[in-house]
Amino acid sequence: MQKINLIREIVVKKKAEEEKLNLKLEELKGKKKKKLTEEMATYFSGILCDPDGDAYIEVSDSYIYFKMQHEDYKYPKEILSLSLRGESFRHDDINRIETGFYSTTENSVFELNRMVLLGKAAEIILDHKDDILAEWNFVTESFSGKISDARKKVWKAEKLVSENGEKVTAIENEIVKEKLFGEGIKFEMPEGGARHLPEFDARWNYRIDKVTSIRATRKTASGKSYDVEGTFAINRWDSDKNEYYTEDSCFEIKAVKAENIDRMLLWNRELIKE
Repeated sequence: MQKINLIREIVVKKKAEEEKLNLKLEELKGKKKKKLTEEMATYFSGILCDPDGDAYIEVSDSYIYFKMQHEDYKYPKEILSLSLRGESFRHDDINRIETGFYSTTENSVFELNRMVLLGKAAEIILDHKDDILAEWNFVTESFSGKISDARKKVWKAEKLVSENGEKVTAIENEIVKEKLFGEGIKFEMPEGGARHLPEFDARWNYRIDKVTSIRATRKTASGKSYDVEGTFAINRWDSDKNEYYTEDSCFEIKAVKAENIDRMLLWNRELIKE
């Protein structure tokens, strides 16, 4: 147990480090997004004006979304998207802009304003495509190294947390297995009552449910099956109190698949009494 507690302390520290590194990574992504938004706004901000002033752009890693408030929507409606692409997904540098928008026969003020914006956006792309691509690549490149380094540190921290977590699990499994073949394992009664107690398949058509205790008495030569014994809860009627109560009944079964028992113990680890 001392070894488990020591590893758990390491996991807690590494998780705290991981969280800090994640925050730093997200901060860098946020700064990149802010800078891209500012640069793209120098080209498109002049056309983001409907009668109510509710149009704006939203930037992601490879898209520029144009959105505008619509009276029939609780959220801004996307009216145009610009996808910035490279030669392939392997290339960081982008060299083309692909447009995406919907068509409609509606002639509302909103849709007419949208059509005006689409036309103006197309003019800007025709006139400043090379500048837009250059600015996008410049900003992306300026953050690329920092974000890559931050992401690697997060991955390293995640790996350490995972590895130490696996060590804890392995030790806990050893302890549970020793207990299973020793004095046996007893289960706490779940908050939801006996119907939430563990269960396992003893045979393909025979299941033991509401298990309150279990002990393995033998492992087959292959190690793939156990002989087990234990108790399970059954409902009894108390005629004096006019209510049901539970009591333990015994079971003893030979050659139960080891994976069925192991799975039951894994899924119900929190119910195992110390």
